[in-house]
Amino acid sequence: MRLGDRALGVLTLLGGIAMFIAARQFSPIPGQKYGAETLPTVIAGLAVIVGIWLIVQGLATERGAPLATALDWAGEPRTWAKLGATALLILAYILTVDWLGFTIASLVLVAAMMLLTGTKPLPALLISLVTVVVVQFAFGKMLLVPLPRGAFLSLPW
Repeated sequence: MRLGDRALGVLTLLGGIAMFIAARQFSPIPGQKYGAETLPTVIAGLAVIVGIWLIVQGLATERGAPLATALDWAGEPRTWAKLGATALLILAYILTVDWLGFTIASLVLVAAMMLLTGTKPLPALLISLVTVVVVQFAFGKMLLVPLPRGAFLSLPW
């Protein structure tokens, strides 16, 4: 399915508004100038701007065009199976991240998603490892976001 700019713009705009409303619910961090809502609020604002821009662009260039069109891949069962597998992987991640911890659960998720899209095993593993290390460092060390350590790593090995 291909969404036209108008439809994608409306979805982006609504997503930005929802993200802004959700970010307002975050509690402030004591003693810090910026709270937990800062980054999501900035991203929400950018999403609203992009959504409006897409709507305006779509109105100018897509007169009379349908809001969405079905593409050839939408009729292939293999594509829908991959989509379902992706949803199951994300659900499994959500259910296991607290037990496995961020590092292991994310490594498995990213590698499995890459294998699902046809990446060869060695590059998938290497890219997954680098991605998880960078995200762990950026969020866990630099931004001080508490990432789940996991009960799995806390077991007495």
